[in-house]
Amino acid sequence: MKGNGFVSARVDGEQGVASALKALREAGVPRERIEVLSDLPLPESVLGGRMRATKVLRWTAAGLVIGLLTGVFFSVGTLFLYPLLVGGEAARVAPPNFIIIYELTMFGIVVATALGFFLETRGRGPRRPYFEGVSVGEIFVVVDLPPDLVPSRVRSALESHGAEPLPDQSETT
Repeated sequence: MKGNGFVSARVDGEQGVASALKALREAGVPRERIEVLSDLPLPESVLGGRMRATKVLRWTAAGLVIGLLTGVFFSVGTLFLYPLLVGGEAARVAPPNFIIIYELTMFGIVVATALGFFLETRGRGPRRPYFEGVSVGEIFVVVDLPPDLVPSRVRSALESHGAEPLPDQSETT
C-alpha cells in the first residue's frame, strides 16, 4: 500500500508535538503513518500512546547467552580437551578463565545488540526525509500519506495547530 509522499512540519516543543499529533488524529491519519523526529526521546504522554515495540533487548539477551556459552567452552572446555598436567593434577586457573568468559560474553552482547539494532531499523517502511534541524534541537513531524488522504488537508490540520509545514520532501527521498 504505497502512499503519495510525505508531509512534514516543524513544531515547537512538547506541547507543539502533542497538538500536532492531536490534529493529525482528528484528520484521520493512522498512528503508524506518523513519525516524530527529535534529538531527545519524548515521553509517551506527549506522543499520545506507547512507543513502538522493539526486539533489541531479545537480541542482546541472545548475545549474552551465546557469548557466555562460547566463553565457557573456550576457557573450561579447552582445559578438558587439552589437560596440562602439573604434579599429576590438571592445572585449573580461575582468574584467566573469568577474564576469557567475561570478554567473550561482552563481545557476544555487543555484536548481537549491533545486529539487532541494524535489523530493527532497516525495513521499517519507506525511506523518510532527513532534517538537519534535528541535530540542533528542532522537532519535526513526518506523515507518510495514505493513498486516501489529501496532502493539503494534512498541511492545513498541522498549520491550524501551530506547526510550520515544510516544502515537499518526497522527491528527494
